[in-house]
Amino acid sequence: MIDEIHLALCPLCSLYLETHQHLFLHCQFSWSVWSIILDWWKIKWVCPVSVPSLARWWFANGLTRLEKHIWEACFYATLWFLWLVRNDYIFNNSTKQAWEVGEVVKTRVAMWMKAKFNSKVYTVEEFKVFLDGIRKLRL
Repeated sequence: MIDEIHLALCPLCSLYLETHQHLFLHCQFSWSVWSIILDWWKIKWVCPVSVPSLARWWFANGLTRLEKHIWEACFYATLWFLWLVRNDYIFNNSTKQAWEVGEVVKTRVAMWMKAKFNSKVYTVEEFKVFLDGIRKLRL
């Protein structure tokens, strides 16, 4: 007997089958979140074909030590929060807007960086608003 394969639509857009490529990258919701984070860095982008392609591009950079830590934290936080939003929708029927997820990612990254560098030079809100200046700090 052949087992049935249960396919589900993406819970974030309800338009396409949920695959990891779609959920984390090609879904309009996810693309919007990535765009918010990249806009924070003043980077315009074209959506890559796959999550591994995104990771290769993301981690191939010539950033300073501090910038590299912030940049990499953005990658992991964005993936993590996309997964949390997906699960929150499925298990709690809770929905979020892309801009809300973008703000949560920025806040989490700011908190991680403050903790990592034990910095009292800036607040979390200052980090979110003045990323360009924070990137130039010598921490």
